[in-house]
Amino acid sequence: MKKVAWRNNLAWFGGAGVGMGACVAAVMALSAGTGCEMAQANCGDVESDYEQAVQAESGLGELDVHGEPQLAMALRMDMVNGLANKVLSTVLSETLDFEGTLPVSGTQGVSFNVARPSLQVELEASSACDTCVRMKGDWGGDFGVTIPVLGRQSSPLSGSVDWTVPLSVERDANGEVAIFFDSPAAVRMGAPRITGSIESLPSTWSRTLEPALMRLVQERLADEVPKVRIAGYAMPNFGVAGLEFAPTLFKLDNRSNALILGVRTNLDAPGSDVAKLSSALSLSEGQNVALGVQPGLIVESVRLAMREEKIARRYSLTGDERSDGPTYAVVDSLQVGSASESAVPLGLDFRLFNHGAGWGCFSMDGRAVSALKVEDGQVSLDLEKVEFTGSRLADAANWGASQFVTRTQGLLTAALNDEVVVGSEMGVSVRSNQVGAGAGMLVLKGQGSTAE
Repeated sequence: MKKVAWRNNLAWFGGAGVGMGACVAAVMALSAGTGCEMAQANCGDVESDYEQAVQAESGLGELDVHGEPQLAMALRMDMVNGLANKVLSTVLSETLDFEGTLPVSGTQGVSFNVARPSLQVELEASSACDTCVRMKGDWGGDFGVTIPVLGRQSSPLSGSVDWTVPLSVERDANGEVAIFFDSPAAVRMGAPRITGSIESLPSTWSRTLEPALMRLVQERLADEVPKVRIAGYAMPNFGVAGLEFAPTLFKLDNRSNALILGVRTNLDAPGSDVAKLSSALSLSEGQNVALGVQPGLIVESVRLAMREEKIARRYSLTGDERSDGPTYAVVDSLQVGSASESAVPLGLDFRLFNHGAGWGCFSMDGRAVSALKVEDGQVSLDLEKVEFTGSRLADAANWGASQFVTRTQGLLTAALNDEVVVGSEMGVSVRSNQVGAGAGMLVLKGQGSTAE
C-alpha cells in the first residue's frame, strides 16, 4: 500500500511536529512533557470540523419531476418486443374472442362468433410521436356465422393489423416505474387499420360480411383493449425512509432504435445531462439493455442511512463498529476513474474524525479503491485496497469491511443488476458485456433475454 504524508490536527510544540507514535508512547509512559497534552487542545476543533461535515450532508428534498435523471435504462426495440409480444398477443386475442350480429341488408342481421383468435405482432419505432410505436402483425381465427337458407357456416379468418400506439410510463402498484402500451391514448390518434378475409364462404357472402366484420374488429380493439403493462424498472432498495422517485425522461431514440427511461429521486444528488444521456446509453451490436446510475445518488443514500443510524457512524480506530467508538466517519464522494470496456476504477472518499480518546485528536482522509468489472457475463465490484492520506495505521485494510464501504458497494451493484428489468409475465436476464461511464453515470450494458 502506498504510504504518503497524512494530514492531521496533532499539536505542534516548540515548532517541531509531534507524531502520533510519539504521543501514544507518551501516554503509555504517562509523560506530560512531550507536547501530547497539546493534542487535547485541538479536540474542540476536530469535533467542530466533524459537526460541520455532518451538517453539510443534504439529505432528502422535494421531488423534482422535471429534474435530470439519476437512474436510467435503455431497451432496444427487440428487447421491448420480447417483453411485449406475449402479453400483447394474449390481451388482443382475448379481445377478439367475441360474438355478435353483423348488419346485412334485407335481414335483421346475421349472428356470428370469432373463436380461437391468434395474433403475432411486432413493435417498431414510429415518428408519429416521441414515444410512439407501430404495432404490426397477422391475426386469424375461426369464424362462424348463421346465414339465411344456408344455415350455420364456418370459415378460417386471416388478416393483418397495423396500429400506431404511444408508450407511456408511470409508477405502478408494485412500486416500479413501468412502461405501458397506451391503447386508450392511441384511439385519440387514430383507429387501428384492420384487414381480413373470410376464406371458405360463398364469395357473395364473403364480400358482404368481410367489411362489416372488419369494422367491428376495429371498433373492438379501439374500445376494449386496456392500457397494457409491458415492462417495469424496479427501483433498487436504498433503505431510505421517505424516498420518492418519479420518471422524468421517456423517449424513443430513433438512431439506436431504443427506448430511454430516466428516473429521479428526492435525494439531493446531481442528475445526468439529458443531452448526453442517449450517447452514454447507446447500444452496440450484441447489446439491447443498458442501465445507468449516478454515483452521487449512492453516496447520498449512504449518508442518509448514517444519519438515521442504519449504518454505523462510530468506529474504533482500526475500523471496528463501536457505538462508543472515538472515530467518526463521513462519506464525501464516489470518484470514477478512466474506464476500459471491462472495468471501471472507483474511489470512495471518506473522512475520519478521532476525538474523545485519551491519547489525542486528529482527522484524516481515506479512500476505498474498488473495480467495477464484467467477467463471463456477470458484473462484480471488488474492493482492492483502503488507503489513508498519511496514515500509519497498521490495520487500514479493516476499514474495507466497515458498513459505509460495504453498503456503498451493495447499493451500486443492486442498481446495476439485471433484476431491475422486470417483465410482465416472464423473467428477464441480462448477460453483461461492458461497463463504462458517461453523462455523469456509471453504465452497464449487455444482452437481455426473456424466459417463461
